[in-house]
Amino acid sequence: MLNEQLRQHVEEYVSSQRFKRSMNLQGIVKVKYLAQGEYNLNYLLETSEKNYVFRINTASQMNLSNQINYEYQTLQLLEDSGVTPKPYFLDDSQKDIPYGLLVMEYLPGEPLNYHADLSQAAVTFSRIHSLPFLPAKLDYLVEVEGPFSAIYQEANSLLTYYFDCPKANPKVKKLLEDVLLHAEEKKKEEIYFQKEPWRTVINTEVNSHNFIVNKDLQSCHLIDWEKPIYGEPAQDLSMFLIRTTTLWKRNCVLSREQEEQFLRSYVKEIPLCPHIETLRDRVESFKFFNTLRAVSWCAMAWTEYTKPGRALVNEDTFEKIEMYLEEPFIKSCFPAVFKWRTKFHMAFWKDF
Repeated sequence: MLNEQLRQHVEEYVSSQRFKRSMNLQGIVKVKYLAQGEYNLNYLLETSEKNYVFRINTASQMNLSNQINYEYQTLQLLEDSGVTPKPYFLDDSQKDIPYGLLVMEYLPGEPLNYHADLSQAAVTFSRIHSLPFLPAKLDYLVEVEGPFSAIYQEANSLLTYYFDCPKANPKVKKLLEDVLLHAEEKKKEEIYFQKEPWRTVINTEVNSHNFIVNKDLQSCHLIDWEKPIYGEPAQDLSMFLIRTTTLWKRNCVLSREQEEQFLRSYVKEIPLCPHIETLRDRVESFKFFNTLRAVSWCAMAWTEYTKPGRALVNEDTFEKIEMYLEEPFIKSCFPAVFKWRTKFHMAFWKDF
């Protein structure tokens, strides 16, 4: 496993005087494996004063030449929100460790629970989305003019891997082709967002395990800023609510009442939102494309997971990937495409 291969390099790196001086550390720095994502590795640095997260970037979802610097700049940008990790150190030289790395604040707590933490998550989103920025501070961010077109193009690119894979299920291929064809027409609806834009820094990957909730401190942080863009807040709010997100780590599907509870809490905390009257419609309109992106990513990831020699492998992730590529699941996600009958839809979800 890559985390085992790199651990010694990390231990040597954080023991160097250069690193300790940069971080103003004294004494021994202990290294413990913390967690891994699809494109990153995270270690816990324990010191006599406080703990940190040592994050190694292994690839870029955004095809950026300097992915780790992109993430570091975003953490700097969002620091005043109080609900994202503070960044402390960046090394994108790839000299001592053959990947870009950063050190950020370690935030103890648990992943978000959809049944207990919806209101806290709404507060977290509101603090991020209400931050004021000078335009020059946002120059480095990827900016999306047509949000549906951008997601459609990304999904189309991701699905190419699956369509070209000889091991892919031909029935699933046909379903995904039908969804993509529907999306090609539906993306024209983005004209509304072009005429009435509301843009800020958004995360684009807001599943439960990218939040850390600390009950004792009554805090909720959004911690993973690998793929931020300058885009519509409704995109993040919608992604937070859809089933491909809530099922991913928590096996949960939110009710309409829970969605309303979340949006009411959000509106209460962000009264200066320029589009409060249309917020629910804006959130709803993103659901199709956010779901398309999630399923398309799974299709691409399936082709990667089934190749030998993959560096990072999460067994629980692969189980979800396979689930999301089942025919009934795809049909239930896109009822407008497949005229999915309500009674079958309810039967499919009865276990959740």
